[in-house]
Amino acid sequence: MGQLLGHEKLWVSFEKLVRENALGHAYLFFGDTEIGKASFARQLATFIEKGRDEESGESLSDAAVFAPNEKGTIGIDDVRALKRFLWQTPFNSQKRVAIVDGAHALTPEAQGAMLKIVEEPPAHALLMLITYDPQVLSAPLLSRLSKIYFARMPKKSLAKFLAKEKTLTERRAEEIAEKSYGRIGRALKLLGKTEEPADDISKSIEARIVALRERGVVENSGKLAWLLEREALVAQYNVNSPLQKKVVEYKG
Repeated sequence: MGQLLGHEKLWVSFEKLVRENALGHAYLFFGDTEIGKASFARQLATFIEKGRDEESGESLSDAAVFAPNEKGTIGIDDVRALKRFLWQTPFNSQKRVAIVDGAHALTPEAQGAMLKIVEEPPAHALLMLITYDPQVLSAPLLSRLSKIYFARMPKKSLAKFLAKEKTLTERRAEEIAEKSYGRIGRALKLLGKTEEPADDISKSIEARIVALRERGVVENSGKLAWLLEREALVAQYNVNSPLQKKVVEYKG
Protein backbone atom coordinates (compact mmCIF):
# COMPACT_ATOMS: atom_id res chain seq x y z
CA MET A 1 0.00 0.00 0.00
CA GLY A 2 3.04 2.30 -0.19
CA GLN A 3 1.76 4.01 -3.32
CA LEU A 4 -1.32 5.08 -1.33
CA LEU A 5 0.69 6.71 1.44
CA GLY A 6 -1.30 9.60 2.87
CA HIS A 7 -4.47 8.57 1.06
CA GLU A 8 -5.39 5.43 3.00
CA LYS A 9 -8.82 6.68 4.12
CA LEU A 10 -9.67 7.70 0.58
CA TRP A 11 -8.64 4.26 -0.65
CA VAL A 12 -10.93 2.54 1.86
CA SER A 13 -13.85 4.59 0.51
CA PHE A 14 -13.09 3.73 -3.12
CA GLU A 15 -12.48 0.09 -2.30
CA LYS A 16 -15.94 -0.06 -0.75
CA LEU A 17 -17.49 1.58 -3.81
CA VAL A 18 -15.85 -1.00 -6.08
CA ARG A 19 -17.00 -3.93 -3.97
CA GLU A 20 -20.55 -2.58 -3.87
CA ASN A 21 -20.51 -1.74 -7.59
CA ALA A 22 -21.38 1.84 -6.65
CA LEU A 23 -18.65 3.82 -8.42
CA GLY A 24 -19.58 6.96 -10.27
CA HIS A 25 -18.65 7.22 -13.93
CA ALA A 26 -16.41 10.31 -13.95
CA TYR A 27 -14.00 11.66 -11.32
CA LEU A 28 -11.55 14.53 -11.12
CA PHE A 29 -8.52 13.86 -8.91
CA PHE A 30 -6.87 17.18 -8.03
CA GLY A 31 -4.21 18.49 -5.68
CA ASP A 32 -0.56 19.53 -5.73
CA THR A 33 1.95 17.78 -7.96
CA GLU A 34 3.82 14.63 -6.90
CA ILE A 35 1.41 13.55 -4.18
CA GLY A 36 0.18 10.28 -5.69
CA LYS A 37 -2.95 11.13 -7.69
CA ALA A 38 -1.91 9.17 -10.79
CA SER A 39 -0.58 6.27 -8.71
CA PHE A 40 -3.91 6.12 -6.88
CA ALA A 41 -5.81 6.05 -10.18
CA ARG A 42 -3.63 3.28 -11.64
CA GLN A 43 -3.90 1.27 -8.44
CA LEU A 44 -7.68 1.66 -8.48
CA ALA A 45 -7.76 0.39 -12.07
CA THR A 46 -5.66 -2.61 -10.98
CA PHE A 47 -8.02 -3.32 -8.09
CA ILE A 48 -11.07 -3.15 -10.34
CA GLU A 49 -9.60 -5.58 -12.86
CA LYS A 50 -7.39 -7.84 -10.74
CA GLY A 51 -9.01 -7.59 -7.31
CA ARG A 52 -5.67 -6.62 -5.72
CA ASP A 53 -4.81 -3.36 -4.00
CA GLU A 54 -1.18 -3.32 -5.13
CA GLU A 55 0.21 -2.45 -8.56
CA SER A 56 1.99 -5.54 -9.90
CA GLY A 57 3.40 -4.10 -13.11
CA GLU A 58 1.10 -6.31 -15.15
CA SER A 59 -0.60 -4.78 -18.17
CA LEU A 60 -4.33 -4.29 -17.84
CA SER A 61 -6.66 -5.21 -20.66
CA ASP A 62 -9.47 -2.90 -19.51
CA ALA A 63 -7.55 0.24 -18.51
CA ALA A 64 -5.66 2.86 -20.50
CA VAL A 65 -3.76 6.03 -19.64
CA PHE A 66 -3.98 9.13 -21.84
CA ALA A 67 -1.32 11.80 -21.32
CA PRO A 68 -0.09 14.99 -23.03
CA ASN A 69 1.81 14.55 -26.30
CA GLU A 70 5.22 15.96 -27.16
CA LYS A 71 3.61 19.40 -27.60
CA GLY A 72 2.21 19.23 -24.08
CA THR A 73 -1.43 18.96 -25.13
CA ILE A 74 -4.23 16.41 -25.23
CA GLY A 75 -6.18 17.07 -28.42
CA ILE A 76 -9.52 16.06 -29.82
CA ASP A 77 -8.03 13.05 -31.63
CA ASP A 78 -6.81 11.75 -28.27
CA VAL A 79 -10.28 12.15 -26.79
CA ARG A 80 -11.77 10.31 -29.77
CA ALA A 81 -9.35 7.46 -29.13
CA LEU A 82 -10.38 7.51 -25.47
CA LYS A 83 -14.02 7.29 -26.51
CA ARG A 84 -13.35 4.29 -28.76
CA PHE A 85 -11.59 2.59 -25.86
CA LEU A 86 -14.36 3.25 -23.34
CA TRP A 87 -17.13 2.07 -25.67
CA GLN A 88 -15.58 -1.37 -26.05
CA THR A 89 -16.94 -4.19 -23.90
CA PRO A 90 -14.70 -5.05 -20.92
CA PHE A 91 -12.69 -8.27 -21.26
CA ASN A 92 -11.80 -9.15 -17.68
CA SER A 93 -13.38 -6.44 -15.56
CA GLN A 94 -16.65 -4.82 -14.61
CA LYS A 95 -15.32 -1.53 -16.00
CA ARG A 96 -13.39 0.00 -18.88
CA VAL A 97 -11.15 2.54 -17.14
CA ALA A 98 -9.68 5.60 -18.86
CA ILE A 99 -7.18 7.73 -16.93
CA VAL A 100 -6.37 11.21 -18.24
CA ASP A 101 -3.07 12.04 -16.53
CA GLY A 102 -2.74 15.76 -17.16
CA ALA A 103 -6.31 16.94 -17.73
CA HIS A 104 -5.08 20.56 -17.66
CA ALA A 105 -3.52 19.84 -21.07
CA LEU A 106 -6.90 19.21 -22.73
CA THR A 107 -7.47 21.72 -25.54
CA PRO A 108 -10.80 23.59 -25.63
CA GLU A 109 -12.00 21.34 -28.45
CA ALA A 110 -10.91 18.25 -26.52
CA GLN A 111 -12.75 19.48 -23.44
CA GLY A 112 -15.90 19.86 -25.51
CA ALA A 113 -15.58 16.29 -26.76
CA MET A 114 -14.84 15.06 -23.23
CA LEU A 115 -17.99 16.77 -21.97
CA LYS A 116 -20.11 14.74 -24.38
CA ILE A 117 -18.50 11.53 -23.13
CA VAL A 118 -19.13 12.47 -19.51
CA GLU A 119 -22.75 13.38 -20.23
CA GLU A 120 -23.61 10.09 -21.96
CA PRO A 121 -21.09 7.40 -20.98
CA PRO A 122 -21.62 3.66 -21.49
CA ALA A 123 -22.72 1.86 -18.32
CA HIS A 124 -19.36 0.10 -17.94
CA ALA A 125 -17.19 3.25 -18.27
CA LEU A 126 -15.04 4.82 -15.56
CA LEU A 127 -13.20 8.04 -16.34
CA MET A 128 -10.57 9.55 -14.04
CA LEU A 129 -9.15 12.97 -14.89
CA ILE A 130 -6.05 14.13 -13.01
CA THR A 131 -4.82 17.70 -12.62
CA TYR A 132 -3.19 20.12 -10.18
CA ASP A 133 -5.99 22.69 -10.47
CA PRO A 134 -9.67 22.00 -11.29
CA GLN A 135 -10.18 25.57 -12.47
CA VAL A 136 -8.25 24.87 -15.67
CA LEU A 137 -11.25 22.92 -16.94
CA SER A 138 -14.34 24.49 -18.47
CA ALA A 139 -17.26 25.10 -16.12
CA PRO A 140 -19.64 22.68 -17.91
CA LEU A 141 -17.11 19.84 -17.80
CA LEU A 142 -16.06 20.58 -14.24
CA SER A 143 -19.67 20.57 -13.03
CA ARG A 144 -20.19 17.00 -14.26
CA LEU A 145 -17.17 15.48 -12.54
CA SER A 146 -17.05 14.14 -9.00
CA LYS A 147 -14.17 16.09 -7.49
CA ILE A 148 -11.72 14.32 -5.16
CA TYR A 149 -9.05 16.37 -3.39
CA PHE A 150 -5.64 14.83 -2.63
CA ALA A 151 -3.77 16.54 0.21
CA ARG A 152 -0.08 16.64 1.04
CA MET A 153 1.23 14.49 3.88
CA PRO A 154 2.29 15.86 7.26
CA LYS A 155 6.09 16.05 7.22
CA LYS A 156 6.37 13.92 10.35
CA SER A 157 4.32 11.11 8.76
CA LEU A 158 6.40 11.23 5.60
CA ALA A 159 9.65 11.15 7.57
CA LYS A 160 8.42 8.16 9.58
CA PHE A 161 7.57 6.29 6.37
CA LEU A 162 10.95 7.06 4.79
CA ALA A 163 12.85 5.95 7.87
CA LYS A 164 10.96 2.68 8.14
CA GLU A 165 10.36 1.65 4.53
CA LYS A 166 13.49 3.10 2.92
CA THR A 167 15.82 2.27 5.83
CA LEU A 168 17.01 5.85 6.23
CA THR A 169 18.43 7.37 9.35
CA GLU A 170 15.99 9.57 11.23
CA ARG A 171 17.99 12.67 10.33
CA ARG A 172 18.10 11.81 6.59
CA ALA A 173 14.39 10.97 6.55
CA GLU A 174 13.52 14.28 8.19
CA GLU A 175 15.77 16.14 5.74
CA ILE A 176 14.06 14.62 2.70
CA ALA A 177 10.59 15.12 4.19
CA GLU A 178 11.43 18.79 4.75
CA LYS A 179 12.67 19.27 1.19
CA SER A 180 9.70 17.46 -0.35
CA TYR A 181 7.07 19.57 1.47
CA GLY A 182 4.85 16.60 2.20
CA ARG A 183 4.89 15.21 -1.35
CA ILE A 184 5.67 11.50 -1.51
CA GLY A 185 6.56 11.62 -5.21
CA ARG A 186 9.14 14.34 -4.69
CA ALA A 187 10.53 12.55 -1.64
CA LEU A 188 11.15 9.40 -3.65
CA LYS A 189 12.90 11.44 -6.36
CA LEU A 190 15.16 13.01 -3.77
CA LEU A 191 16.29 9.68 -2.37
CA GLY A 192 19.93 9.08 -3.13
CA LYS A 193 20.75 12.74 -3.73
CA THR A 194 23.19 14.38 -1.35
CA GLU A 195 22.06 17.90 -2.15
CA GLU A 196 19.96 19.87 -4.61
CA PRO A 197 21.45 22.16 -7.26
CA ALA A 198 21.74 25.78 -6.25
CA ASP A 199 19.44 26.85 -9.08
CA ASP A 200 16.75 24.26 -8.31
CA ILE A 201 13.63 26.11 -9.49
CA SER A 202 11.28 23.69 -7.70
CA LYS A 203 12.92 24.48 -4.37
CA SER A 204 12.62 28.20 -5.03
CA ILE A 205 8.93 27.91 -5.89
CA GLU A 206 8.22 25.75 -2.86
CA ALA A 207 9.88 28.24 -0.52
CA ARG A 208 7.66 31.04 -1.82
CA ILE A 209 4.52 28.91 -1.59
CA VAL A 210 5.24 28.09 2.04
CA ALA A 211 6.01 31.72 2.86
CA LEU A 212 2.80 32.99 1.25
CA ARG A 213 0.68 30.33 2.96
CA GLU A 214 2.07 31.41 6.30
CA ARG A 215 1.12 35.02 5.55
CA GLY A 216 -2.44 34.01 4.62
CA VAL A 217 -3.96 31.84 1.90
CA VAL A 218 -6.90 34.13 1.15
CA GLU A 219 -4.86 37.33 1.00
CA ASN A 220 -2.30 35.73 -1.33
CA SER A 221 -4.59 33.44 -3.36
CA GLY A 222 -3.66 35.04 -6.68
CA LYS A 223 0.08 34.61 -6.21
CA LEU A 224 -0.39 31.10 -4.81
CA ALA A 225 -2.45 30.03 -7.83
CA TRP A 226 0.23 31.37 -10.17
CA LEU A 227 3.04 29.64 -8.25
CA LEU A 228 1.20 26.31 -8.14
CA GLU A 229 0.61 26.48 -11.89
CA ARG A 230 4.29 27.32 -12.48
CA GLU A 231 5.30 24.43 -10.21
CA ALA A 232 3.18 21.99 -12.21
CA LEU A 233 4.64 23.18 -15.51
CA VAL A 234 8.19 22.85 -14.18
CA ALA A 235 7.42 19.28 -13.07
CA GLN A 236 6.21 18.34 -16.56
CA TYR A 237 8.63 20.06 -18.90
CA ASN A 238 12.32 20.88 -19.20
CA VAL A 239 12.82 24.55 -18.39
CA ASN A 240 15.60 27.08 -18.19
CA SER A 241 15.98 27.00 -14.39
CA PRO A 242 17.95 30.26 -13.90
CA LEU A 243 15.49 32.17 -16.11
CA GLN A 244 12.42 30.65 -14.46
CA LYS A 245 13.87 31.39 -11.03
CA LYS A 246 14.15 35.08 -11.94
CA VAL A 247 10.53 35.07 -13.14
CA VAL A 248 9.37 33.50 -9.88
CA GLU A 249 11.37 36.00 -7.81
CA TYR A 250 9.81 38.85 -9.79
CA LYS A 251 6.18 37.71 -9.87
CA GLY A 252 5.96 35.44 -6.80
